Amino acid sequence: MKRLIVVVVIAVVCTTLSYKSLAQTSFAGTVKFETKYEGETNPQKHIPSETTYTIFENKKKWTTVFRGINIYIIQDGDALTKTVLVDVPQGRLGYVDDKEAIEEELLKKTCTYTERTDTKNICGYECKGYDIVCVIMNEDEDEEEEETEIKIIVYTTNEIGKNDNINAIDNPELSGFPLYTEMEKDGVKTIIQAKEIKKTKVKNVDFLVPSDYKMVKDEYKAGLKQTLGL
Repeated sequence: MKRLIVVVVIAVVCTTLSYKSLAQTSFAGTVKFETKYEGETNPQKHIPSETTYTIFENKKKWTTVFRGINIYIIQDGDALTKTVLVDVPQGRLGYVDDKEAIEEELLKKTCTYTERTDTKNICGYECKGYDIVCVIMNEDEDEEEEETEIKIIVYTTNEIGKNDNINAIDNPELSGFPLYTEMEKDGVKTIIQAKEIKKTKVKNVDFLVPSDYKMVKDEYKAGLKQTLGL
């Protein structure tokens, strides 16, 4: 079950993937996703059923609740940084993965993409379909490397996102924004689909770290990541 939770969290993060397009346009607003599960087991109580992205140029802010913990993940595709903020009983904590840390993580993942022949209309956006196969190298508790293969179906629109850097942290070879993600693991099918898209005024200040968050040092980051399954 723990591995399933981690894989689904990865799938949520992978909803920021789509194929390259020269017709990219700037978007400012929010995209709300709903997550559904089909299969023999139901991990609904362990996984967020709803997530919201706030998007401005090449910045994205993901807001969700995981195991009762409020989580805010801020990605800056131009600076290649990721900031994670959490509200836990110990207080409001956070950490930053800098460019070097992001590049190191990207080296652990290899993905291939195949265009599908069908399309989907999601929230009024025409989306192309792609089959994605990602191989991710992980270290187990004994510090031995093992491969995890994830097969994902996505449907993407090129009307959301400014340019290729919007996905520089997730996969620098891709651009755009997917509105539908489907994957299956251990008999459970996970479907993540946009249910509401709003164009609103978004500013750089919306992506800054509030002053009441304490940013932890490197020696505490690993423990916090493990607790969150990130």
